[in-house]
Amino acid sequence: MSKIRIYLQPGRITDVVKIGDKTLIHKIKNVLRLASADIIYIFDGLGKEYTYRIENIKKNTLSLKQESILRVSNQRDSKVTLAFPIEKEERVDFILQKATEFGVSDFLPFSSQRSLRQKVSPQRLKRWQRIIVEAVRQSERLWIPGIREVSTFKAIAESDYRIKLAGSIKGQAFEKVLNKEHSNILFIVGPVGDFSLQEFGILEENQFKLVKLASQVLRVETAAIFAVGFLNYFFLNNES
Repeated sequence: MSKIRIYLQPGRITDVVKIGDKTLIHKIKNVLRLASADIIYIFDGLGKEYTYRIENIKKNTLSLKQESILRVSNQRDSKVTLAFPIEKEERVDFILQKATEFGVSDFLPFSSQRSLRQKVSPQRLKRWQRIIVEAVRQSERLWIPGIREVSTFKAIAESDYRIKLAGSIKGQAFEKVLNKEHSNILFIVGPVGDFSLQEFGILEENQFKLVKLASQVLRVETAAIFAVGFLNYFFLNNES
């Protein structure tokens, strides 16, 4: 059986934890068939994971007792922030899930000339956050990426990062613009139909380096996942 991991905010993590989430209790008791003395793992999203033992399971309450701190991890020096355009819901869901699995640090959704210009409600933002937390839980990450409210393309382009990259079929190879000393990286992926000429101009004005992801045109979600995956691979294999 794989590890049973639960996310709790740091302030809720104490020696004894009581959980009243009926759906979670049903899953643990009736689906996974865990019982008293079985182990559950709790992570706080800020680099720590704890071992807890089940004290008792009731219909409306799960009581857990902390046994140890299992893992502690500092954030990596090489942070990758992904900026992506507002697109159809299923595309955004895929980007959030897979980029989280690949180790992205933060998400910056934005509206642009060729992206959808829908307003993102607080409920939708909370849904995105739930998708991210679930991807962290499933992939056994310890840090939960942040996701900001939707911004404009121009505001994203003008933001301050050590190195700023944008995907373009006319760009250079990743290896020509990166080295292992780089950190605090922003990667921005274009919408369906690519950035407009005006937006390419804004990228140039704000010192973005264009990188080529493939010889063919990629879907938005494919480009986003490939870029984050490559950057994760590059830095994992170039750490001192």
